Amino acid sequence: MTPFIEQYYDKSIRIAPDGFSFFKQNGKKMESVSFSYADNTLITNEAPRFFNSSDEVTVIAARHIPMLIPEEIYDSSRDKEYLELQFDTSHVGKIYSEKNGSYRAVYFLTKNEKDTLGRLPFRFQTTSENSLFYRFLCQQKSNDTLFVSCNPGFTDVVAVRKGEILMTNRFQLVEPADTLYYIYNIVTQFHLQSPSLYIHFFAEDDKKLAALLKSHNLNPNIV
Repeated sequence: MTPFIEQYYDKSIRIAPDGFSFFKQNGKKMESVSFSYADNTLITNEAPRFFNSSDEVTVIAARHIPMLIPEEIYDSSRDKEYLELQFDTSHVGKIYSEKNGSYRAVYFLTKNEKDTLGRLPFRFQTTSENSLFYRFLCQQKSNDTLFVSCNPGFTDVVAVRKGEILMTNRFQLVEPADTLYYIYNIVTQFHLQSPSLYIHFFAEDDKKLAALLKSHNLNPNIV
């Protein structure tokens, strides 16, 4: 497991578009296991086998990227109204928000996710996965930083300058050349100066993408 996972994913359930994953530190080793929704595997069956009932588990919401609302105009009573601009909110179970620099990240769990998690014998805290990417970038020394999260079927990108989010986006069904294009476009659009690029693969490492980035003088740090 990478240091990024070890730092941010201990005792967590990651809920993604294609399934869910469990992570926990077992001595010096980080253990993880993933399940696809296509297999009809139930969190209520698998989580009690993986975690201890006394654990406080972090739910990492990665099914969609959050909406970023400027802190100066954010109003918690309008959370559902914000989400309705981008999402079908008929299945929203619980809405969350968290501060990321000068923005408020607003996201949600569906009714099914909320009810399912509520049947588990754990204490929970919840965070958006993009907030983890943001916190990681804020710890880096470079002024301009990019985090690229590569997943089967989609790629998330977060750009940060001096602790402030410049953009966050999700790209669907991308090939290595597409990812290179998106990164170049972000660097150009936001005039990033010698940005530090961090990539995490939530599947097997994409050696083709890493080689392509290096060949274009974008030296990725695999985290």
